[in-house]
Amino acid sequence: MNALAARLRAEISAHGPLRFDAYMARALFDPAEGYYGSGRARIGRGGDFYTNVSVGRMFGRVIAAQCAEIWERLDRPADFTFAEQGANDGRLAADVLDALATDHPACATATRAVLIEPFAPLQAAQRNTLAAHASRVDWVPDLAALPAFTGVHFTNEYADALPVRLFRRTADGWLERHVTADDTGLRLDDQPAPDAPDILPADAPADTLVEIRPGADAWVRDVAARLTRGLMLIVDYGFPRADLYAPWRSNGTLSCYRGHRRDDDPLVDPGEKDLTAHVDFTALAGAGASAGLTVAGFADQYHFLVGAATPLLLAMEQAPASPTREADLRAFKTLLHPETMGTQFKYLALTRGLDAAPLAGYRHARPAAGALGLT
Repeated sequence: MNALAARLRAEISAHGPLRFDAYMARALFDPAEGYYGSGRARIGRGGDFYTNVSVGRMFGRVIAAQCAEIWERLDRPADFTFAEQGANDGRLAADVLDALATDHPACATATRAVLIEPFAPLQAAQRNTLAAHASRVDWVPDLAALPAFTGVHFTNEYADALPVRLFRRTADGWLERHVTADDTGLRLDDQPAPDAPDILPADAPADTLVEIRPGADAWVRDVAARLTRGLMLIVDYGFPRADLYAPWRSNGTLSCYRGHRRDDDPLVDPGEKDLTAHVDFTALAGAGASAGLTVAGFADQYHFLVGAATPLLLAMEQAPASPTREADLRAFKTLLHPETMGTQFKYLALTRGLDAAPLAGYRHARPAAGALGLT
């Protein structure tokens, strides 16, 4: 057992089993030993997994273009905020600020970035990455410290790390998975679930595993309470609820990643690898609607990027050939490719104070309410 596993085993022996979401929170966010909390998370070629940001600056350029559109549609406010949560080392925020300065200079003048970061090692890495933009970046430790703002709240692969409760269907109903301890270490144990959520699929076959995120609704509500006008843009992998809980997905989606390899045992080496589960986008959209936001768009990455990047790509076509332009085009093709990232990631737009015209990123998308099963 590593240090965190030994500490959790002692705590469980003294105080009883942990619900799985409590275990996942410790494995990811324990300030001393958690995967993210300790600053141990590694992303990119030499890390544990890739993200859109790993591909190059084109992802940031497209997000900057969507931000600039929001700024224009809000009648160019003098104070515009790009708030990012789950920013890792700050690379995406730097790419967005660079792209605004180059591609949308008037918007850049009005924009400040705010990174919502509770962990000191990550904040230090972000400050280093964003040193060239230091005068235009602020940090807050959590959403409670984020002032009301006009602008964009952005997350990329943040919601999938919100801890999940695990439920298993039996012939007699649902059990909830806990983490217990014995002489050999940590183990999983299914226990009665008297407070099983109503959204668990009633017709699920025996042995079906389902993940539920108890903190997701509160997270969306907290962002909505601070978003005066603008966009909450959630980028992550997941599905509408009907697809997420489909019969063929009966083993759930919980996964662990280390060194670009996937495994299915969350109890091995807690804090040394990523734990993640696919996102229920129907739940996030419903929480946004309940908090007064408009469900303004839902699309996969391919369709979002094609829509949002159209003016940028036209400008690149007219620019002289150069190694930088060719590298950007290669990166964009990687982001679009259906066998890599193009269909894996989804984009949910929740807005306040915008007219009903579709955002550029959703010009090729189905109506969001129908796609998410909200109608």
